[in-house]
Amino acid sequence: MVYSEFPVERLARLASSPFQVGFARQAMRMLEPSEAVAYDATQDGLLMRAHNEDVLAGPAASLRDAYRDALVLLPPQVRYITLDGRPYEPIMVVRVRTVPCYWDDVRADLAAREATLLEEQVTLRACVLHAEAPLRRLLGYAENLAQLSEGTAQHGIRLDRYVPMGEPPDSWAA
Repeated sequence: MVYSEFPVERLARLASSPFQVGFARQAMRMLEPSEAVAYDATQDGLLMRAHNEDVLAGPAASLRDAYRDALVLLPPQVRYITLDGRPYEPIMVVRVRTVPCYWDDVRADLAAREATLLEEQVTLRACVLHAEAPLRRLLGYAENLAQLSEGTAQHGIRLDRYVPMGEPPDSWAA
């Protein structure tokens, strides 16, 4: 299946198993079903596809608890799609709420991630912005935002649309 509503994926493998499909099927039985994530048993392991990177954190934590050091979690990857032989990449909408003392750092970080500012609200107590950016530039954003804001900022990321790419990506995940 294409799962175009799930623009990010992550592969989980069992280090000690030559039979990754068996591990993946076993892991799928223990994970909670969700409309925000899809699981596939593949020859390479358990492929988890999700609405955004944050959604993958729950299943990844459950797998770590169950398999401990035997689990190999590859980094999240963008899922590009192809239409009529042309590559398309996911564009995400980002909402960030933080206190004013971190505002400049948050804005600068998003600008460095090729984000386009859509809306900005600044008050004495809170700053909120909406922006859009390519998913490839937002991977790891939650951790970085937590560091920038000393864990005080809140964020949400959702898929908005896919746009054509000029050049094919280095690796295809679709």
